[in-house]
Amino acid sequence: MMNEETDYAFLEGFAKQWLAAWNSHDTDILLALLHPDIVWEDRTFWTEALRGHGELRPYVDKIWTVMHDVRFEEIQAFFARDQLRGVVLFRQFGSAPRSQPEWKPFSTHGCDIFLEFKDGKLSHYMASYDIVDMMCQMGALPARGEKVGGAYLLSLAGGRSGGRGNAAEGERQGRPLPSDADQA
Repeated sequence: MMNEETDYAFLEGFAKQWLAAWNSHDTDILLALLHPDIVWEDRTFWTEALRGHGELRPYVDKIWTVMHDVRFEEIQAFFARDQLRGVVLFRQFGSAPRSQPEWKPFSTHGCDIFLEFKDGKLSHYMASYDIVDMMCQMGALPARGEKVGGAYLLSLAGGRSGGRGNAAEGERQGRPLPSDADQA
């Protein structure tokens, strides 16, 4: 049975293995750290939560394709030893996708959230990072300038979706469209 001391050692060791696995760019090394029934939540990069190694492999392989030289460095790790949970703050950096040679390199921050372990493997994971900043640094998105909050994202969509579909759809359904002042 684990105690606070062994839980801390486990979490600290796992965090080191985790970053090493990501930096290896080897999907099998990463999957070896994960429970077969992993629940993986990274809604920034993927459209829905993934479940199991079968769904996760294409996700990880896609990351290696798009971010071919991405690297991760730990900034700091925080552990809830009594609940076997942890958060690893990281810096990720690398080049733009090979398909976009005119884009610039990026360096952003994020965190890996370890929500649950089963049988010594990570069984519930959540990611949090800022892909907008990453895309701006690479030159894929325009600088946000003075736009704050959702106003920046709405400006990329033409400023009229308001999260309710396109402008024409909103007009057809008789819904008022947000003004530029509403987007700030």
